[in-house]
Formats: sequence, C-alpha cells, structure tokens
Amino acid sequence: MKNFQKYFKESTPEATIDKYIQLVLKTIDPDDEVEIYYDFEEGMQKVNIKVLDRVLH
Repeated sequence: MKNFQKYFKESTPEATIDKYIQLVLKTIDPDDEVEIYYDFEEGMQKVNIKVLDRVLH
C-alpha cells in the first residue's frame, strides 16, 4: 500500500487541494483502488490518499 499525505493551511482554497489530489491520481495506475480521506483539523487541512495493493489470483 502506498500512502500520500499532505497538510495544507486552513486558508488554502479547495481548488488547490483538488489540484494536488488530481496530480497524485495521475501518477498512479488507473486500475489501482484508491481511498481518499480529507480531514479539517484546527488550523490545518489534511489530505490522505491510500493506494491499495492489488491482489492477483
């Protein structure tokens, strides 16, 4: 599993955060399963993107 995590200032616009998420999604394989978590904490915004491992049968 790969994990991408980034902190943004509280005043960062959502468009900037969305641009970061789109950039990360471009770097991974489109067939990978992805979980995106967004958390607003005191004074900051946190984005956590988890790319799950593939299971080959």
